[in-house]
Amino acid sequence: MLAMLGVGLVPASAEDLALREAVSMTGTAMFLDSGAPGLVLAVVRGDDSVIQGYGETVPGNKAEPDGRSIIRLGSVSKVFATDLLATLAAEGRLGLTDPLSRYAPAGVSVHSFGDQPFSLLDLATHSAGLPREVRDPSVKEGDGNPFLAFKRDTYWAWLGENAPAYAPGTTAMYSNFGYGLLGDAMAKAAGNSYADLLHDKVIAPLHLADTTLRLSDAQRPRLMVGLDPFGKRDPNWEVPEIMYASAGVYSTADDMVRWMRWHLAHGENSAAALSLAHAMWRPHDGLARLVGVEVTGAEGMGLGWIISPARDGVPLLLGKSGGLGGFMTYVVLSPNRRLGIFVAASRVNFSMFEGLRSAVRQLAAELAP
Repeated sequence: MLAMLGVGLVPASAEDLALREAVSMTGTAMFLDSGAPGLVLAVVRGDDSVIQGYGETVPGNKAEPDGRSIIRLGSVSKVFATDLLATLAAEGRLGLTDPLSRYAPAGVSVHSFGDQPFSLLDLATHSAGLPREVRDPSVKEGDGNPFLAFKRDTYWAWLGENAPAYAPGTTAMYSNFGYGLLGDAMAKAAGNSYADLLHDKVIAPLHLADTTLRLSDAQRPRLMVGLDPFGKRDPNWEVPEIMYASAGVYSTADDMVRWMRWHLAHGENSAAALSLAHAMWRPHDGLARLVGVEVTGAEGMGLGWIISPARDGVPLLLGKSGGLGGFMTYVVLSPNRRLGIFVAASRVNFSMFEGLRSAVRQLAAELAP
């Protein structure tokens, strides 16, 4: 059964009906093909928007998800982090090309590749030459919350003992570790915690009622529960603060619609930040290696975004995927067409995700004209 919630700001129209029908057909197929207990699909096109939910918020509870069902964004959190980065850069609080070493904790050295320090921009485009993860080796796997192996002190200590593997800007290598450092650097630059900065600069101005880094007691009952890679209910472990920028955000489809509208509106107050956020900063052409950055069909990296060119009827898209805590998520923006699509499925399965990605891109082609 389908639960549908329209959140557009204009009355229903024939055009709106066509949008709803297109979204409904795609969403139904996505859900049936996914094998996930639940799925939420949100689409913004111009002034219209549609949210549709399928399945169950918790396996077996027979309650359909809707626009207020809470979702873990996983690595889609990274483009919230780069929204903050672009905002701080537009305000002059930091520079994208500032070296990370400028924002290191007191007494911490940051090794470079030779004499080439890496920058905040290198971190945001996964081109600083850093590994994907850096774990505290004293935390053993199977000891409860696996995210407790990721610690702020361990991150910075690694930089004092190790140099990046490649010169900055020469290799794209997906790094959650790098985004943890980026979040810490922004906090140092602005003199506030990352959580407070994200709230003050992104969440509060956009009126994102349920977007948060820590759920309240009132929100917890609305958190969807999904399946881990082994088909078991994911326990939804909380992440430590150093992971906030890489994977820490919770949200809802209602809030994702508001967030996509902001990205697509280019309002006067946000034009400078969005011009930075949507630009392609690291073309794939000429890079020596590309590892884990969704190379297929893409041409480069923006601030956290994978940018793919207009091709075969699909418009130019900025895309970001995520997978964490029983969820796989994907969001695309087509600023030129004022089009945004977000999907979250409550199952971690990477072959399933490829089906979601393909369906989202096909829907973008249908809705772009």
